Amino acid sequence: MRILIEVPTYDGRISQATSQSLWRLDRCGHEVDYKPRQGYGCAMARNRIAADALNARYDRVLMVDNDIDLPSDALANLLEHDAPVVLGYYLNRYARGEKRLTCLYRLGDGWDMYDAAELREMRDAGTTEVRVKGGGMGCALISADLFRFLPFPWFEWTDLSRTALDKEDAYSCHDAFQSGGEDINFCNLVTNAGFTIVADPRVSCGHEFREVLRG
Repeated sequence: MRILIEVPTYDGRISQATSQSLWRLDRCGHEVDYKPRQGYGCAMARNRIAADALNARYDRVLMVDNDIDLPSDALANLLEHDAPVVLGYYLNRYARGEKRLTCLYRLGDGWDMYDAAELREMRDAGTTEVRVKGGGMGCALISADLFRFLPFPWFEWTDLSRTALDKEDAYSCHDAFQSGGEDINFCNLVTNAGFTIVADPRVSCGHEFREVLRG
């Protein structure tokens, strides 16, 4: 299998944690190519990554954000699934204190995030796949063929109306529920086309924001 790993960046820079985790990543004997992808904004960078995968006839593309620390077996675990979009997970930037919300959104109305403790319990119980409504693209294995079926642009940033945060609920991430980032828009595009998005509770990544936060 031919796999392309690309990191969307504005200026080509990636964190040391991301760089080291990519170096340690188990490639499982597959043909794996890596390069950073610069773009004028994350949506444009992701669209170029998708085009790279199509033009060079890769089977899968692994998108990794430039502040994500992958576990060494991330690729091996993600490749076990048949879904066209398979996500790892990490804590979102507002995960502090008792609220340990992740980048994964559960099925159902609204955009309710999984707590890291729930995903750890699933992993410990032997669950390797959970169907999700969507999630962040910081660790996302995507079938290149998917981009042939979906309309362009695959990734598009929109900023919807935001709900102000209450001081008493500072970690609730209400603003994230109302924000239409390129990752949420892509997930909507995928599910509206009838495709499935799954996440693997074993693929718990670090997220660097002043420090590397882990679930």
